[in-house]
Amino acid sequence: MEEVLQKKEEVSVVIATLGGPWLQNTIDSLTGGSKTPSEILICIPVDHAHKVAALASSIVRIVPTEVKGQVKQRAFGFTQAKCNMVLQLDDDTPLEKDSLRDMVKHLTALGPGNAVGPIYYGPNTRRCNHELENGFVKNIFDCIVCAAPWGRKKMGVVTSIGLNYGVDDSYCTTDLLEVSWLPGACALSFRDELITDDYFPFTGKAYCEDLFHSYYRRIKGIRSWIVTNTRVYTDEPVSRLDKEIVNKEIEIRRYYVKLVNGPRWRLFIYEVFCRARSFFYSLTKKPS
Repeated sequence: MEEVLQKKEEVSVVIATLGGPWLQNTIDSLTGGSKTPSEILICIPVDHAHKVAALASSIVRIVPTEVKGQVKQRAFGFTQAKCNMVLQLDDDTPLEKDSLRDMVKHLTALGPGNAVGPIYYGPNTRRCNHELENGFVKNIFDCIVCAAPWGRKKMGVVTSIGLNYGVDDSYCTTDLLEVSWLPGACALSFRDELITDDYFPFTGKAYCEDLFHSYYRRIKGIRSWIVTNTRVYTDEPVSRLDKEIVNKEIEIRRYYVKLVNGPRWRLFIYEVFCRARSFFYSLTKKPS
């Protein structure tokens, strides 16, 4: 019986990467944790595979892909995973020692039809990356323009115009918090419930891809949860004010709003705000 339970709790980790230098640190956090995955799949385009050849081991398996792009590489990796549970993980997102163990424990208790993720902290600030901005003016803007709930109720929400709000663990009072959005950097699911379709029709950096991933989970009836006592570390959020990034995100959010039949008038107001903010940022930006 114990052996059967152990097999049910075995984990494959799928990491889509181009072979950056931070990958080793992420692998070390997995192999040095209190719950060691059964396999770590490094999904990398064929022409980059030589960069990670030295990482191969009894646990780490190099999976060259004919496709390029985070979502496509990861989806191929999902099809190669062997274990009952699969952790999707960004290559620059190390876990705390007990985080994988605790996510597995909670997903096992929840059972099929669920997926879980951790709290995100900055490696430099050691503060939550999704600290709740709870000022009156911010709440007014979020509610009227972005269709978000007021205050802490917005944590983990994706609004009808594709605005997503993370979870600040300082406001959490339970071990599990149900959310409508799991950040794509780290999420644990059952293998039989993985989304392997090519759902992201954009090239380049996969901005906002987790909005779509979370949407298709909901369509399949999969509930999403944050395990509030688990942490992973990923780069602190950067201000996305450059015109190029603003235009890219607007294009992606328009696609999302069309997909979910969201209110385009709200998105239009939000776009005007983003473009105005980006314009004033460009006036203050020092030339490189």
